[in-house]
Parts: sequence; C-alpha cells; structure tokens
Amino acid sequence: MWKKVKKIFSKKVIIPSPEEFFNKKAFLFAMIFLAFSFDLLILGATKSFLGFNDEVKEKIITPLEKNIQSLISGYPMEKMVPYISAQKKSTAAFLIGIAKKESNWGKYSPHLNGKDCYNYWGYRGQGENVTPSGYTCFRNPREAVSTVSRRINELADNSDLNTPAKMIVWKCGWDCSTHSDESVSKWIADVDFYYKKVY
Repeated sequence: MWKKVKKIFSKKVIIPSPEEFFNKKAFLFAMIFLAFSFDLLILGATKSFLGFNDEVKEKIITPLEKNIQSLISGYPMEKMVPYISAQKKSTAAFLIGIAKKESNWGKYSPHLNGKDCYNYWGYRGQGENVTPSGYTCFRNPREAVSTVSRRINELADNSDLNTPAKMIVWKCGWDCSTHSDESVSKWIADVDFYYKKVY
C-alpha cells in the first residue's frame, strides 16, 4: 500500500502553459457551441418535417364568411369580409343588403379629399370626418363595419326593425311621405333580395 502511494506522489505533475490551457478552453467552448447549434438545427428540421409552425396558423373560414366572400368578391367592400362575418347573422345580412342598394358594395361611395370613406351604406352620423354632403367618413374598414353594425343593432333590438321592410327608416327616416311609394318598395325589395342571400 505504501509503495503505491509513494509511486503516485513520485509522478511529475505537468502543468500546461497558459497558451495550452486557454486553447483547450476555447476548443471546449467551441465544441459546446457547435453541439448546441446542431441541436437547434435538428429541432427546426424536425418541426418543419412534421409540419409544425408556430408562426403560421391556418385561418378557419366559417360558412357565413364563405357565403359573404362569394357574394362581394371583386367589389371594394370585399376588404370588409372578416369584420362583417364576425357580426351576428342578421346584422351581417343587413350590412350586405343595404350596402348593395346604397353603393353597389362600394363602387359608388363617398370620398373625402380623394380618399375612400369606407361608407358603403349611406351612413350619416355625427363626427369630425364628414363629407360636404353629410356622409360619415371612416378611418378604416374595421371602424366602418363596427359603427354601422352598432347602429343596425340599435334599430333592430330597440325599435324591433328586424326586417328590410321595417328597416326602411334607413332610407327615409321615420317618415317616408316625401319619398315615392315606388322608390320605397324598390329599396325594400332590393335590400330584401340580398338580405335573404345571407340570412
């Protein structure tokens, strides 16, 4: 036993030079970095191979959205499809029916300073952005749909104007005496036609 201990202590301890020590350390760090990078590459390739993607999520298109898209595809109002289809079905139906009658889904709509007002329903409300003829000018499609939907819901829920015939107040207010019977009947029929295509 004593001989073994003596033998161990009699061996020379070789101390590496600073250059060798740091080179070994650098090599070790380089190997760790390469191993870590390799793991990340393998993980990324595996996720790609298996079809995983954290950034891209497939959007689910509802039957209502698909229907609205098929109706107004190619019209300026098409950009509003996601916002319209997010409304309840009866409101979406009014948005489509009224906009078809009032602006042909955005083809003939108010502009202010050369810019689209996104007002495809002939909506007149209070605010700073109003055209000289009194139409509200919205900042973007989302605001337009949100504001007009809110007004339609108020009329439908609070005043029971839940059909195109009752919603004639949109055209002539609470008194249609200044409008011809023909124009009133035409408005109701045209709005009703597209209302039914959605609702």
